[in-house]
Amino acid sequence: MTDPVKKSTVVTGASGLVGRALVEELSKDANNLVIPTSSADVNLLDFQATCDFMARHRPDIVYHMAARVSGIAGNMRAHGRGYFDNVMMNTHVIEAARLAGVKKIVGMGSTAVYSDLARLPMVEEDIWVGAPHSSEAGYAHAKRAMLAQLEAYREQYGIDYAFCLSTNLFGPHDKFDEQYGHVLPSLISKFHRGAMNNESVTIWGSGTPQRDFFYVKDAAAAIRMIGEKFSGTINLASGRSISIFDVATLLKKITSLKSDLLWDRSKPDGQKLRAYDLGKLSELGFRPEFSLEEALIETYEWYKSEFEHARR
Repeated sequence: MTDPVKKSTVVTGASGLVGRALVEELSKDANNLVIPTSSADVNLLDFQATCDFMARHRPDIVYHMAARVSGIAGNMRAHGRGYFDNVMMNTHVIEAARLAGVKKIVGMGSTAVYSDLARLPMVEEDIWVGAPHSSEAGYAHAKRAMLAQLEAYREQYGIDYAFCLSTNLFGPHDKFDEQYGHVLPSLISKFHRGAMNNESVTIWGSGTPQRDFFYVKDAAAAIRMIGEKFSGTINLASGRSISIFDVATLLKKITSLKSDLLWDRSKPDGQKLRAYDLGKLSELGFRPEFSLEEALIETYEWYKSEFEHARR
């Protein structure tokens, strides 16, 4: 009996939060030759370099996870760079994949593409309804442009695609940037510092906005299923919404913070409520493995270990 033919899979952004977890998830299949790709391997802003890379490996499927990503503060201060870099990377990867004969592309989008005008829970068909929230406009429009390209390439060239509209992801290897990072990793850093130094923790906004926070290990499992069994646009989230206030209360418990929480209402909240219809994801048979508290504890323990290692 001959051995099964291995399929070749490229994962861009393999050194990032999602890419690392996805490479680990995909590598569980012995018949999947996973090719992790980071900026050290190829500059996706360089079209010729991207084409050369794809031509050299000729993958069957590309999971395009690479992106320039920031939290609200980072997005607001760099709309232009967020738009340009993401549009160029996405355009280069998709065209280079086409030229290399790739059969399917799984793109990482973002629920930031949804407008405040979208109905709740947000459904994939409403992606083009209204403009994205102003706080993330440059980044969100770049993600919309990637979907437009994927749809055009499927129509003209017959390339299959899946486009994941991802909620707020978090986990080990995140960017714990208090100034420009996403809300959860920046809060973890703040709370750890506050717990160590017995300092109060200041949090942006009122605490009332609700978000769906999705652990990256669960997200990677879902993305693998999407790559294997789904075509089109799909929401990627846990299905559990929680207020920023309640997340802060949970983090205070996990980090054993004894000092006060201060709310800076002069800073923006972003969209007040985000909740997503997960019918398509549920039909694939996906269910999260981790509770939010379990995921936060695991992430915090990883962060503490890395923080202490860096201090030595």
